[in-house]
This record gives sequence, structure tokens and C-alpha cells, in this order.
Amino acid sequence: MTDIVLLGAGGHARSVLAALALSGDRVRGYLAPVASDRLLGIEHLGGDDVLDAFDPEDVAIVVALGSTSSTALRRTLHIDAVSRGFTIATVVHPRAFVDPSVVLPPGVQVLAGSIVNAGARIGEGALINSGAIVEHDSVVGAHAHIAPGAVLAGDVTIGEGAHIGLGSRIVQGVTVGSGGVVGAGAVVITDVPAQTTVVGVPARPIEDKRMRNDA
Repeated sequence: MTDIVLLGAGGHARSVLAALALSGDRVRGYLAPVASDRLLGIEHLGGDDVLDAFDPEDVAIVVALGSTSSTALRRTLHIDAVSRGFTIATVVHPRAFVDPSVVLPPGVQVLAGSIVNAGARIGEGALINSGAIVEHDSVVGAHAHIAPGAVLAGDVTIGEGAHIGLGSRIVQGVTVGSGGVVGAGAVVITDVPAQTTVVGVPARPIEDKRMRNDA
């Protein structure tokens, strides 16, 4: 059995750790800038800068970070670890349901109470968080985050790196473009362009301050 090293030590890391423990996976420790009291009993192995001290043949990596809007850091850590030769482990909580037709690529996380139904396609590094539902034939792009309690109806397409907020609803056939952000509790009934933030019921675009500040 290959040991797991977590990248991150916040609240999401605790959820991931619970899934790994229930699945019988062995966690060697976690990497974070400072030790965290959220992960008591798990060894703090140092900061991200010590990743090269580990042998990619001996450990696999889990990117144990969530997101509240931007998923860029999750993507960056995933790609960096792969470039160093590490395998990014897939995490499926024993109390999640993934239809047998669904193939989960490296780095996908499907957490407690979530459902991924028949014909869904999930991209590398995507996060299906606790209690989220990905209905039949929907597509979740690489490194996208479907937050707790969010629901994607059938034939929904979520672009790479998008963030679908807590408890939001995406109606059947809608597309959220790459890097799009759907606010918590929003109901999305029309397509969302790439790099656009929408909020409300029904969801409408707002100015994305992250994009303005980065310009």
C-alpha cells in the first residue's frame, strides 16, 4: 500500500482525512506552511518546499484544499506534484455513490454523501464535495469544485476550474464556462460564460472583483 501525503491542513483536509481513514488508506502526514491543530495525530512533515524529499515511488499526493471561489491553487498544486513525478491519488468516501459507468481520473475527490450518476464524466483533479449531486450525463471539467450540497441536473457541463457554490442548483442542459463562479444558493437557468460570476435566483452576472484586481 502506498502512503498518502496531504497538501493542506485546513477544514477540507479534515474531510479528506476522514474519507481516507474510512477507506483504509495510510496517511504518512501533511505538508503545510505551519502545523495545524485541525489535524491532531497526523504528522506535520514540513512546508510544500520539502515535497522533493519524498520518493514518488513511495508516496502518493492528495491535494487537500477546497475553494470558496478560485480553484487556481488546487490546480497549481496538482500540476506541480505531477511534474515532479508524483501520482495524485483519487479519494472516494465509502458513503459516496459513483455509478459503475463513471471513470474517475487522478486527483478526483468524491466526498461523503455525494452522488455521481450514470454517464457523468469527471475531469482530473475535480472535487465533488460533501452531499453534492452530479446527475446523469453531466460533465465536470478538470479542477472544478462542486461545493457541498450543490446539484447539477442531467446533461450539465461545468468548465475547467469552475466553482459551483454551496447549495446551488444548475438546471438541465446548462453550461458553466471555464473559470466560472456560481454563488452559494444560486439557481442557474441559462448558460454562464467563462470567467463570469453569477449569483441569485435566478442567477445573474456580477462584476468579478478577483478579475478586476488581477487585470
